[in-house]
Amino acid sequence: MEHEPTCIGRVRHVLGAAVTVRLDPDLAGVAPLWRGRVHPLGQVGSLVVLPQGPVRLLASVTLVGISELVGEQPPTSIVQSGDRWLQIQLLGEIDALGAFHRGVSTYPALDDPVHFAEADILEKVHPASAETHLRIGVLSANPDVSISLDAQRLVMRHSVVVGSTGSGKTSAVSTILQQVARTGWGGANVVVIDPHGEYAAALFDVASVHSVISEGGAALRVPYWALPANDILTALAGPTSATTANRFAELVGEQRRNYATASSWLHDTSAITPDTPIPFDLRQVWYDLDFENNAVVTAKTGGTFCVQDDGDASSLKPATFQPYAAGGAAPMQATTYQRHGLVPAHLRSRLRDPRYAFFLQPDHTVLDHDPFSEVLDEWLGGDKPISVLDFSGVPTETADLAIGVVLQLLFELSVRSTTTAGVGRHRPVLIVMEEAHRFLGEATTVHLARDSANRIAREGRKYGIGIMLISQRPSELPETALSQAGTVIALRLTNSGDQARVRSGLPDTLVGLADALPSLRNGEAIISGEAVSLPSRVRMELPDPAPKAVDPKLSGWRTTPTPNDLSEALAHWRALETQEEESS
Repeated sequence: MEHEPTCIGRVRHVLGAAVTVRLDPDLAGVAPLWRGRVHPLGQVGSLVVLPQGPVRLLASVTLVGISELVGEQPPTSIVQSGDRWLQIQLLGEIDALGAFHRGVSTYPALDDPVHFAEADILEKVHPASAETHLRIGVLSANPDVSISLDAQRLVMRHSVVVGSTGSGKTSAVSTILQQVARTGWGGANVVVIDPHGEYAAALFDVASVHSVISEGGAALRVPYWALPANDILTALAGPTSATTANRFAELVGEQRRNYATASSWLHDTSAITPDTPIPFDLRQVWYDLDFENNAVVTAKTGGTFCVQDDGDASSLKPATFQPYAAGGAAPMQATTYQRHGLVPAHLRSRLRDPRYAFFLQPDHTVLDHDPFSEVLDEWLGGDKPISVLDFSGVPTETADLAIGVVLQLLFELSVRSTTTAGVGRHRPVLIVMEEAHRFLGEATTVHLARDSANRIAREGRKYGIGIMLISQRPSELPETALSQAGTVIALRLTNSGDQARVRSGLPDTLVGLADALPSLRNGEAIISGEAVSLPSRVRMELPDPAPKAVDPKLSGWRTTPTPNDLSEALAHWRALETQEEESS
């Protein structure tokens, strides 16, 4: 029988989906040349084909060895000392009609031939970019084969992008987002949480960018009043007693109803609760709570307040009272005196803190239209498919709070939308969260972001909201969110703990691919899960334009030494402190 030119060896051992192949002794090396192209069989992750009548099984190389050099036999007594061998993992099959399916319906027999995968086979496995897929790169083992992600599964089944610093995470995500915006997905709703201001440079032509430090239409607004009363109190003052929480909720409900009565776009106030997402005057709530907390009266019952100065809610000036007398004599402490402890002081401190200005905008003065719809439209990009919310320069604690608010409100909005209107099930939302470990890890002081991300991971699919977590420390990501990620895009990882976390989260247990994580090149990734037909080692395309994440150049070092001009940097740094001093 004539030897087939694509045949590389024979099956020698079958143990479930794990198969050992003895390479043909006449095969020169493990990279045969066929039709002008080298086929690198020795590369972990390359594909081979096992014909089974009209069906062709596909398998991935997980291990390569030579028995006499390894020092021990591969898991079969059939392969003899000196033989070259491969271990492969069965992944799927191409049926008689040429369609690819995950899983196998039959297993190879001993001595069955094994072939390297030609380009036409690989093209059947990896569909080209089309209406349902996003092209993101090429197969590392065969640059002629494009790799595309199933957009539906990428968004709705969640994903993670992980890799060490400098491995190309931000560039990989920028490539995916550029493909979304430039290949016919103009109606997308992609919200990018950007704590370092890296994505605006790559997406400026296809995204709306809102920043905490910008002014006017480019300013990022995160309204406190859209949250339930208890979440507002916890976020600004920390855990409180049930008595204070209940009183705060009563005051918030009262102020929300006052706003509804004064506005021209709200008419029915009967259904308004402390949790209804409409504006209210938080400064007035603080004032009333502080007034109760420090009140001095002429008598326990039927008395009047002994006010020296009424203060002013709008300027955060508290009311002052006459000193109370000793021994229960008048004037005396009111029954509410110091009931709320330091909570009013904490609220006032936050209201005066310029770092919270973007969160505490006084939208209760807008009476002729709904300000919430404007904010949400900004978050969702308006007429652009992508929105970048830039939190660069914001202290971590403040960013934790704001990002948690964004996640929670987008989820609640998706839950309440229908299949015919709104977002979510009508127009799905993808939240891309850079530096996810920073906001979702166990060490965070504000848990709103972590809790909201976990909730989206658990329940987002049925409401049309997906999440993509980007992190250099996957070991610090919450177990819930990571376990729900249907697609894993893993770039180079050097930390053993991070490697172990990714290995355990890969939907396909391919040890060989996972072991390649520390040796991947910049911009090269192992992609596994629901958005790809097969786990693949992929060379990602470079984004154009590139994000701001590229390494700074040292060209400035090769110049004549001059004093560093720090005036602009100090001006930016001191801006918050200057504003705080002016407001005090």
